[in-house]
Amino acid sequence: MGQNFKIIILAFMVSLVFLNCEAVAPDESLFLEDPEPVRIIYNGLAQEQNASLASFTLVNDSADSLQYFGYDQQSMHYSTEALADTGWTYLFWNWCGTGADYHILEPDNQVDFYTSLPNQSCTWRVVLSISDMDSSNTYLLKSESLLYIAP
Repeated sequence: MGQNFKIIILAFMVSLVFLNCEAVAPDESLFLEDPEPVRIIYNGLAQEQNASLASFTLVNDSADSLQYFGYDQQSMHYSTEALADTGWTYLFWNWCGTGADYHILEPDNQVDFYTSLPNQSCTWRVVLSISDMDSSNTYLLKSESLLYIAP
């Protein structure tokens, strides 16, 4: 077979992979045995008002209360990143300041939240800004990497 024909067949096979539309959790072997006390857990896809969304849980198993910014307890400000050849890069964000306030997550509690899905196939993750109660320490909390294959 000619080289061009092989390239066309390979491109066709790769395109078949991207016809499937689903978010796939990473391999279980990539999870830490002793997870961080404050973490984001991916729960899979959910349907809300005829839209597919990614479902997550923010977990606080630490001994301290923490706070995050959002419109209500389950509508937190988040951003997303996509994995590119050069590393993680900004994908989109879901927030503006209007109507938002700080919300508290007490120790040994959790809150579920939903995010939009990427518009294109990619490896992506969710990023939340979390701080202690006096806002003296703020850090970015990142979910595990997720593979998304767009429709």
